[in-house]
Amino acid sequence: MPPKLDQTAKKATRLSLSQSGQKKPFNKEPSRRQVKIAKPVDDINGVQSNESIRPDDQLKLTEEELDEAISNVLQVTEPPELTARVSYSYKDGSFVPYKNILPFITLIELKSTLIHKHLSENDNETALEEVKEESVHNKEDLVIDTDENVDGRIQEEAEDGESEGEGDFPNEEGDQAEGGEEMDEEKTSKPKATSDSDEEAPVVIQEESTTNINSSAKIRNVQKKLMNQFNFFERCALTEEIILRDKEVQTTPPTKNDFCTYATQWIIYDAYNDDFLKQQEEKEKEKRDKIAVHASKKSANKKKKNDVTEDQTEKKMLITAKFLERIINLNTMDAIAQDFRYYEDPSDQFRGRDGTVLPLWTMTYDKADNLYVTDISWSPDYFDMFAVTLGTPQGHLPLTDSPDVGYVCLWSLKNPSYPEYINQTHCGAMCLDFHRNHGFLLAVGFHDGHLAVYNVSLPTKEAQYMTDSVNTKHMACVRQVVWVKDLPDGELNFYSISEDGTVCNWLLMQSEMSKTIIVTLVLDIEPQITLGGISETLIGRGTTIAFHPENSGIYLVGTNEGYIFKCNTEWSSFFMQKFKAHEMSVYRIDYNKYDPNIYLSCSGDCTVKVWEDKSDIPLLIFDLLWSVSDALWSPFSSTVFGVITEDCDVVFYDLDADKYKNICSQPIQPESQYQLTKLAFNWRMPVIVVGSSKSTIVALKMSPNLRLIMKPPKKGKHYTTQMLELEKLHKALDSTREPDTLVVPADDDTTDS
Repeated sequence: MPPKLDQTAKKATRLSLSQSGQKKPFNKEPSRRQVKIAKPVDDINGVQSNESIRPDDQLKLTEEELDEAISNVLQVTEPPELTARVSYSYKDGSFVPYKNILPFITLIELKSTLIHKHLSENDNETALEEVKEESVHNKEDLVIDTDENVDGRIQEEAEDGESEGEGDFPNEEGDQAEGGEEMDEEKTSKPKATSDSDEEAPVVIQEESTTNINSSAKIRNVQKKLMNQFNFFERCALTEEIILRDKEVQTTPPTKNDFCTYATQWIIYDAYNDDFLKQQEEKEKEKRDKIAVHASKKSANKKKKNDVTEDQTEKKMLITAKFLERIINLNTMDAIAQDFRYYEDPSDQFRGRDGTVLPLWTMTYDKADNLYVTDISWSPDYFDMFAVTLGTPQGHLPLTDSPDVGYVCLWSLKNPSYPEYINQTHCGAMCLDFHRNHGFLLAVGFHDGHLAVYNVSLPTKEAQYMTDSVNTKHMACVRQVVWVKDLPDGELNFYSISEDGTVCNWLLMQSEMSKTIIVTLVLDIEPQITLGGISETLIGRGTTIAFHPENSGIYLVGTNEGYIFKCNTEWSSFFMQKFKAHEMSVYRIDYNKYDPNIYLSCSGDCTVKVWEDKSDIPLLIFDLLWSVSDALWSPFSSTVFGVITEDCDVVFYDLDADKYKNICSQPIQPESQYQLTKLAFNWRMPVIVVGSSKSTIVALKMSPNLRLIMKPPKKGKHYTTQMLELEKLHKALDSTREPDTLVVPADDDTTDS
């Protein structure tokens, strides 16, 4: 019995049959060899028998039929071409038609370096040399197959042979039956051949491997492929896999409340008003916070060693003491308080158009009794509070040998015995002005050219803004400061006039004041000053400034030389008008409260002049025989203005009553001891305050004849108070105008009350 063949021998035998290229005929009916079925019979030695047994139901064919050759044709049927195939383009983000014509895609193509194991020794040497030359030429690594690589290649070829021979040998039983005697011989010879080749072929390759490894190492130094350290694929063949994920977020639903109300016009109107007030309060709060932060930063940088923080109990005691002080003063001066509120002089009805002033309180700050009241300004928020500056005016010597100091004080008519707010300054304070919308901001000008802005609502006495260098301050005394309308972005700004001849605009930034020189007051006076052969122009020393009530870009400036300049904020080197108004210093320019085309000016030449816009000839001139310190239009009547003189007289003129004679002239202080300096009208009550030397302020109440107001008639056409006051003013000035400049009233049906 032939020995039992293992699986390797069977594959080798099948491989030899496939390599021979001989095809066996395939009959429709089984042949004699095919019908032989091996019936294994185990003998004593465990060897199978090989006897063939014919089945009973097998078809009996003749020899001719058995020998008849039947052809077997193998055809390859390609899959149908996909005409509508598409692929996803990540560049375009959509599906595009697939353009590859071939039904397959080539990912990688490499040239094989395997050597067949059954070649002779000479063939092996030549094959190795060819592989070596090609590897050096292409700068690739030389790989030598070992025994395991060759065995693996044989196994792959054997498996390919099985797949190719399936058409010739339909089943394994047929292979065994048809093989017959040929398989018996191959089973005994083939395993020996394979064993011999396994022992001899690797020897040749191993001998050559030592020399080829050195050459391949040199080639690797020249060019080395970058391999992925995880799965050992070439990086050029790898692409990033884009994973699309859906993310969902779930939130809790908002709470819902049922609301029911009525909607009417007045409810909607009230809601809009409340919202507008809240917005205004928020804007003011933001500005206050900015100023408070700036103040806190400065106070933190300038800590005093002996600074003692006030206890809450002390603060409450101070507030309580202030209330008690007010109550005591009101009880002590109850008669004056009653006159301030209710008294109207009944004797005016027997004086015709003449009037009087009633003295109320006299307020004095004892620590500054040697200083002058240089300026007065009423608070826009509280009608019973005003601020004053104390210092030494330009051209006046201090009454004592004390150093040049100044004060900023706030007085209230509720407590005329002591100021509500006191702030001592480094030098004489010359002028001040309250901001119209933010009554807690106070701009102050000083004798040495510095300017400061104080927040009187804060407990600190330090300035919120202060000029601190030579380049940002005036070169001479500051005579007047005026707050103007805020810029469109909300920034605060004010103007100042100084004796250095410049008008400057000061913009409050976050941490400093920005200075802008608007105009320089140049005088055209001949001959000019000549210094070293160079002629210099004369610069007018500014003393007062007044802005147009309706057009904030136009303003008037008075100088120490008696000139009046009409300027525009947009022009820095051009004057709209310039003329000689007085022979001495111009102390005040004030626009009429009802007609901005009419203004007055007062000077140290003892005159007060009434001017009309665009004219350099005064409409009226009033000579008071004494130097005039201040003059202002009354806010209650369009034809009344008040004047104070250095001989301590308060004088009132009414153009409607008499153009050449005053209607009131009353002394209020002893001429030998005091000198009147400033005048201010209260914007709500018929009260004026007059400042003098020795830091004394006198409050006076005007009688009814000094504040007559035109009332509209009860019958006939309706006229407003503004229209009636304008007509009264123009009617009084028509006789003084030239015929070409007469103003025709709108209607002549108006009557005086």
